[in-house]
Amino acid sequence: MLVMVLASMEQTVTSTAMPTIIGELHGLEHYSCVASIYLLTCTVSMPLYGRLADALGRKPVILLSIAIFSVGSMFAASAHTMGQLILYRGMQGLGAGGIMPVVLTILGDLFTLKERARIQGLFSGVWGVASLAGPALGALLVNTLGWRSIFFVNLPFGILGISVLVWKYHDHEKPHSTDLDLPGVSALALACAATLALVSRLGPGGWPAPVAVGLLVVAVATTIYFIRHERRAANPIMPPALMAQRAIGPSMAGNFLLGIGFLSLDTFVPLYVQGGRGGGVAAAAGVVTPVMLTWALSGFLAAPLLIRWGFRRTALLGCSLIVVGFSGLVICALVGAPHQVLTAVLAITGFGFGPASMSYLLAAQDAVTWQQRGMITSSTTFFRTIGGAIGIGLLGMLFNVLIAPDFDRLKSIGVNPAKLMDPRARDQIPAAVFQQAQDVISHGLTWVFIAMLVIAAVAIFVTLFMSPRKCDHPVSKAEALESLAG
Repeated sequence: MLVMVLASMEQTVTSTAMPTIIGELHGLEHYSCVASIYLLTCTVSMPLYGRLADALGRKPVILLSIAIFSVGSMFAASAHTMGQLILYRGMQGLGAGGIMPVVLTILGDLFTLKERARIQGLFSGVWGVASLAGPALGALLVNTLGWRSIFFVNLPFGILGISVLVWKYHDHEKPHSTDLDLPGVSALALACAATLALVSRLGPGGWPAPVAVGLLVVAVATTIYFIRHERRAANPIMPPALMAQRAIGPSMAGNFLLGIGFLSLDTFVPLYVQGGRGGGVAAAAGVVTPVMLTWALSGFLAAPLLIRWGFRRTALLGCSLIVVGFSGLVICALVGAPHQVLTAVLAITGFGFGPASMSYLLAAQDAVTWQQRGMITSSTTFFRTIGGAIGIGLLGMLFNVLIAPDFDRLKSIGVNPAKLMDPRARDQIPAAVFQQAQDVISHGLTWVFIAMLVIAAVAIFVTLFMSPRKCDHPVSKAEALESLAG
């Protein structure tokens, strides 16, 4: 739970403060890059962490990932340029890639499937409380101690989490192989890196055409190699036969789309509130916070539904609520609804994220043995994160394309659009120009929200292909409790 707090609070604290950070470091055009680099390094390292957890045990892997994450946080606090911030956020992501997958794998080791559905609700509550505190804490720190302080919030939880894990947690299962499938890991990492590098700088001011084409060729070639290699590898990190199963494949695809929905909301809604509506960091935090609260509550509500209804029906309920919430988000953006209405609408999406994410994870975990659980859990988190990273990059490109002509005109008269995010600098912008810039941002983000709605609707279609199984395959009590010994 301590480690869960470490991972969940980081996301919401940082996303709330990002518009202010961009305003001070002057890099609005790099807004999505800061999020994308974190997700890139997080994503490409996830499969390796999952495979290491199966090969070496859970404990050493999670301790290493916490240490890397904590060091990256300290470096991020010292950034003085956008380049430095992007680099250090990448290091944070490299550590974060091992936190959530291994935590969820350990939960899979400790509890039977039916117990896991209920304990997942408890962990969703812990995650939700930490996420709920994140936006408010981020706003408080930015307004009092400055944005650099947000990167120090994680350190106490990291130190405490490492201490308790060293003291109390012990692995007792035997690893099934130390073959890490390094060619597969390398190919997947290169494919992800090329893909995310490509989508992170598409659009105006992005990659020159030869570079973009080169990245596309590398991404396609390494993806093809990875798929062919995994079919022949003795211990693949993502076995194609497993991914093709009805209990796993649709869950992975659903997680991919879920990642786009949540991370896009977490990235672009604060930008809309601050840049498109003229709100401050506290207003942005107030709008996003209820999503985390309702997600936490939905974890408790979804656990009994999952046991009674099965994986598919519970996931469909969650996806439907997300579509309803995103529909309301689009309407709010079109009519300029008050912040209170926007907050209530987004809260509905939180009630959808909980059932959907829980169903996707437990359906995949239930289909494999202990020796494959680390791999399949990290793959679940991998698909959600890679989806979010690609989604943020593509939606960021859409946003940049829509605002580029108007922002170029503002720059030509000496107005820096990044000042829209900095409350201290807004007074320097003439009122008419400020309103014009707000309208441009609001219009661009409205189309981003429409794209998010379409993606959420596709998730419903994908979820229909899930297995309708219920939680009726519990593992033995001896196996479930074995990791508690010592």
